[in-house]
Amino acid sequence: MSLGTTPFAPERASAAELRAWYELAVTATAADYPSTPLPPYDSYVQQLRQPTSYLGLQRLWVARDNGRLIGTARAVFPTDENSERAITAVRVSARNRRRGVGTRLLQTMLPEIHARGCQRIAGQTKAGADGEKWTNALGFRTVAQRASHHLDIKRTDPARWQVPLAPGFRIQKWVDTAPGDLVQSFARARNAIADSPTGEASYQHPDWTAERVRQYEARMRGIGESHRYVVAVDERSGAVAGFTEIAIVPQQWSYCHQEDTAVLPEFRGLGLGRAIKASMMRWLTAELPRLEQVHTMTAADNLHMIRVNAQLGYVTDHVVASVESDVGALEARLTDLRPRP
Repeated sequence: MSLGTTPFAPERASAAELRAWYELAVTATAADYPSTPLPPYDSYVQQLRQPTSYLGLQRLWVARDNGRLIGTARAVFPTDENSERAITAVRVSARNRRRGVGTRLLQTMLPEIHARGCQRIAGQTKAGADGEKWTNALGFRTVAQRASHHLDIKRTDPARWQVPLAPGFRIQKWVDTAPGDLVQSFARARNAIADSPTGEASYQHPDWTAERVRQYEARMRGIGESHRYVVAVDERSGAVAGFTEIAIVPQQWSYCHQEDTAVLPEFRGLGLGRAIKASMMRWLTAELPRLEQVHTMTAADNLHMIRVNAQLGYVTDHVVASVESDVGALEARLTDLRPRP
């Protein structure tokens, strides 16, 4: 094998190079996560060409064997509380695994990760599968587990979504931009996610303010995503008591992603989380007739939310391991693995 690894600039890549990246993503995802859909080619390439993801600046690399694409890598560099973390993803075609391709990609990525001042490198892989064994062999530590679920709309009885809201609350919905009279209390409700389980991960939950909500909304519009929100409003105070969020990417009409759901501590135990998620499903199915599935991730030890999801019709597909390593330790380990003349 004549292996070469280089940075990848999608904005300058040829149509053949972009197609090769996409096809590797399709085959690798089918091998590792068969229930996880990928967007259509045009939508995927549009996102690939974005200089930033919803998390931050992104950089890409590829591995080629005699010019043929056999591996890809991505690093995202957050600019918020998590700026000391580099979030990475490495993919290698199934037939080229166990040949050092992923390790070489990591070696190629590390100089930029180090130059950006990152102290931790984080990623995700299917729990118990080859990817977790590979990362553990490189010194990564599994710091948390998350369960991946999906809801198949056509196979789910809509009666599951007929969940009444507790007395004293009302439902309010919006697309993309929070109403001005709710943005302050919506920010406070967003902070309620901070006590959700994160295991031993170094991830820091954002400190939400009204200004930060507006920045987030602008960033989502900038990368072409549309977000729908359903909130429960306390009728006594007029403030948001809980919220749920759905992300929809253009051209991905058959599926969407369930993002955060949270209820303020003083309003828990009233069934608000289930009620607002049920309201969201009624809204989505009424307005998006081509929608077939909703996908979400939940901390594997968040038994309450897993139970709520099951009541709404979600089924578990697989468990994902969140892995982390100290950058310096990984650099030393990968230096030891470099072939010597």
